Amino acid sequence: MNRVVIIGGGPAGIASAAYLAQKGVKTILIERSNRLGGRAASFFYSRMEEEVDYGQHVLMRCCKSSLGLLRLLGQEDSVSFQSHLCVPLTDGERRGKIESSPLPGIFHLLPGLVKYRLLSLPARWRAMRAGLSLLVGDPGEVSFGSWLSSHGQIEEAIETLWDPICVATLNAHANHVSAHMARLVFQRGFFRRHGADIGLFTRPLSQIFASVIPFLEARQGRVLLRTPVARIITDAGRVCGVETSNGELIETDVIISAVSLPDLPALLSTCMAKERFLKRLSGIDYAPIVNVHLWFDRPIVDEPFIIGVRSLVQAIFDVSAAHRDGGKHHIIISQSAAVNWIDMPVTSIVDILLAELIKLLPEAREASLIDSLVIKSRSATFVPEPGADALRPGLKTPIKGLFLAGDYTATGWPSTIEGAVRSGFITAASLLAH
Repeated sequence: MNRVVIIGGGPAGIASAAYLAQKGVKTILIERSNRLGGRAASFFYSRMEEEVDYGQHVLMRCCKSSLGLLRLLGQEDSVSFQSHLCVPLTDGERRGKIESSPLPGIFHLLPGLVKYRLLSLPARWRAMRAGLSLLVGDPGEVSFGSWLSSHGQIEEAIETLWDPICVATLNAHANHVSAHMARLVFQRGFFRRHGADIGLFTRPLSQIFASVIPFLEARQGRVLLRTPVARIITDAGRVCGVETSNGELIETDVIISAVSLPDLPALLSTCMAKERFLKRLSGIDYAPIVNVHLWFDRPIVDEPFIIGVRSLVQAIFDVSAAHRDGGKHHIIISQSAAVNWIDMPVTSIVDILLAELIKLLPEAREASLIDSLVIKSRSATFVPEPGADALRPGLKTPIKGLFLAGDYTATGWPSTIEGAVRSGFITAASLLAH
């Protein structure tokens, strides 16, 4: 096999490049920005003299491909896991926990659910029955919200238990995701003891992903930063190279496109045999995420993270604690499924969420805000709505020599770092096998 060109330096591209390089294949990883990580990147924020992730990302212990990539790159210590699953939630008046116990299998959740204070006792028992039904059979391509309603889950249970998990893991509310995909999240993560243990990154993401540069260089590979690809060059339906924005031609007969789905059509603008392929992909919808970085003069959170229920605030993460930076008090409010937030002025977002934060966390009432930063991602993840799985492409395309890697491909996983890394590994392994 000649050298492989990989377009896109996000988790999917990094995973593809690292896998191939490990197997002795010469790779060129091309990234248009000056940092690696894609949507999971970080940058230096000069006002606070701190490297900041664009958004808050977590792993669960079931994310085996992501953990495998970190081990491959010598970055095992870049994520710190809970000893057991513990998800604190609050509505401002009461706190509850979704917490694991030493019991085996799905039963590890039962003691924690029995004690879950944000849900009435009858609703807890109905939630247990619904969980067992979800474990036993695949509900198929219906909305998870309708499936929950048909299994005795009233609004109280959906808004304080099921929906917060859906929003956090699938970037969409229960009514908008397929019950099949929701089941996969619960089956692979929450229904397995330690499967959903939360892991927080201990360093900024681009610092972690930059480790692929020496990894590739030590194996005759290259990473090209600040190098936008203008187009993929084809001849007679087969790839023969890429052209960068400065006019440089890089010849190759194998290309992995690891760019996000919205960026793919521009790369194929001059390619034939793509119309039906792209038309099918256009049916996949994307959802936004808004991340609000706040710096205070004192600590305001007594947990590594906490989930808001019956609140405009969805999830609060203590970044300074995760990065072991005792000199700062930096938190992120991560707003998933952020359709109502994405077009709102940043000052309004900060004002509204700060007021809500004070309702949820008493410690925030005495704290002074030092600085804030709002980062919007309009097309953060695809929406796993009913029928979306059938639209997700495999790794092959109608153009010979062009392969796909990305969280939107048919990995069977949602749009996460794990889905992206898994896709990169699958594509790279398939190239070697053929």
